[in-house]
Amino acid sequence: MSVVRIAGAQGFYGDSPMAAIAIAAQQGADFLVHDALAELTLSILQKDRLADPNMGYARDLETLAKFLIPIAHQNGIRIVTNSGGLNPESAAQKVAAILKQQGITNFKIATITGDDLLSQLPQLQQNGHQLSHLDTGKPFAENKYPPTHANVYIGAQSVADALNQGANLILAGRVADPCLTLGILVHKFGWKLTGNLSQPDLDRLASGIAIGHLLECGGQASGGNSYAEWPMDYPVSNLGYPIAHVSEDGSAVFTKLDSEGGKVSRNTLREQLVYEIHNPAHYITPDVTVDLTQIQLTELAPNHVQVSGAKGKPRPNELKLAIGLHEGFITEQFFFFSWPYAYDKCTRFIEAVNEIWARLPIRIERKEFTIVGVNGIHPGAAPTPPPDVLNQLNELGVRLAIKHSDANTGKIAMQAITCLGLNGPPGIVSMPTWGKVNRVILSLWPTLIPRSAVQETVQIWEV
Repeated sequence: MSVVRIAGAQGFYGDSPMAAIAIAAQQGADFLVHDALAELTLSILQKDRLADPNMGYARDLETLAKFLIPIAHQNGIRIVTNSGGLNPESAAQKVAAILKQQGITNFKIATITGDDLLSQLPQLQQNGHQLSHLDTGKPFAENKYPPTHANVYIGAQSVADALNQGANLILAGRVADPCLTLGILVHKFGWKLTGNLSQPDLDRLASGIAIGHLLECGGQASGGNSYAEWPMDYPVSNLGYPIAHVSEDGSAVFTKLDSEGGKVSRNTLREQLVYEIHNPAHYITPDVTVDLTQIQLTELAPNHVQVSGAKGKPRPNELKLAIGLHEGFITEQFFFFSWPYAYDKCTRFIEAVNEIWARLPIRIERKEFTIVGVNGIHPGAAPTPPPDVLNQLNELGVRLAIKHSDANTGKIAMQAITCLGLNGPPGIVSMPTWGKVNRVILSLWPTLIPRSAVQETVQIWEV
């Protein structure tokens, strides 16, 4: 039976390239999948594009073009990524220039576009689509903030088409995370994506999505970020990323390089399987709806786990659209207080800040005060020790954050409390570089649109 080896080579924008380089150097996979786009990442890339219209792609592509892609190409390994982000064309031009500098030729870069629907938002509304918020149900017409970007989750078809055209590297926009892998499988095995799909057809697509979901977060499937394998009694400094050996029937055996750290086990895979899944019996993707509840994870040997049993249902009639909104600015700063009475110093400081800001002629739309070491990550998730216990700690930090629409507000607010360095509680430490004034707030408006609104395009760039 034919088998294709697909490695999860990147879990997020900024992930280390070392695991992918090791896989490419040891010829451990036929394809590398780099998943770089979270909804947060799209906002980060939009901030880049606001500053420079030629940006908007994941900038670690430049590192990959220098150190990974040449090795992968030499060993016949093809790369599929959504690192093209909001600007796949600029990404392709940048990567092509870097590859040419290294003397690489006979290389095809494919860009996948069509997910950017920002310019179509007015027309969609005129055509009767309310673009209702998925959580609140409010129509987009009630939104008061200007949209900055709008990207729809697209599926595997264009990935398969680009590979069919001989692409060595695919730079996609908002292709849904697991659909990067599904596109490889459709290309390799000729699976049907559309038309009159039988239950076996749907189950194969569901298996491809399940495999893609297990790969999409890189090292999480091979022992990283794991409670199930705590205390993680294996090396994590050189975590070997997961590699799926996928058969044509949709079953797969997950493993990793023997030379690298980490662990592939039933625990690591089932932990990743339910990661970011709202309903495991009805996981909605652009190409198929997946029932993950019948999946079987079988440990065949150390670091070898077989995955099978995903069940498919027809794909949804609508696609998810993520609209970014410019909500104003956030200004924040950190202050730290030392023993003794660290907790009491924090509370007195917060009290003084509130009193100062109340006297200023500025409008603060929202403010937050968190005490780092007490409630800075998950307020209320764990019992808060009494003040007499907290006051015995060596140090505690205070994070101040305000939301505002006027760009001058943040500077005024922070300048007004500078006096507390001498006037406030003793033992204060602050460094201006720890905070930031006027950081743009880009919020999310999730909605659904008809498939007919999306027209994907594959373009081949020759190096």
